[in-house]
Amino acid sequence: MTEKILTAMFAIVSLLYLYFAHQLSFGSLQNPQSGFLPITIGIIAIILSFILIIKQLRSTKAESAESVNWTKFTFILLGLIFYILFFKFLGYFFSTLFFLFYLLKIASEKTDRWNPFIISFISSTSFYLLFKYYLDVTLP
Repeated sequence: MTEKILTAMFAIVSLLYLYFAHQLSFGSLQNPQSGFLPITIGIIAIILSFILIIKQLRSTKAESAESVNWTKFTFILLGLIFYILFFKFLGYFFSTLFFLFYLLKIASEKTDRWNPFIISFISSTSFYLLFKYYLDVTLP
């Protein structure tokens, strides 16, 4: 039952996302405008959520679901909120570095000190260099 509710909520959020993305100009395949990617992603998200809803409604057997670790979920959600809030002040690199480190420390069962830091540093640095030098896009 919880999966059906979450899927329906995802469909509603996707519809809202598509509504707001539709306010941007779409363009064409040869000349995409600013709304091309958001509208395409919104349509794909709606299609996938409706396929999942139909699949869930067709399955009649009750599957045993694993219990959700709500404390981990809450900490991840709080980390995402802080990431969004501090992104403007710290910039892309440091906020992403801290956020990935935080997520890896929460998600890992073992409390290893160096692996989450190394992974978050390499990921943040790689994406920064990719966007800054290869794609020539300025990051905040």
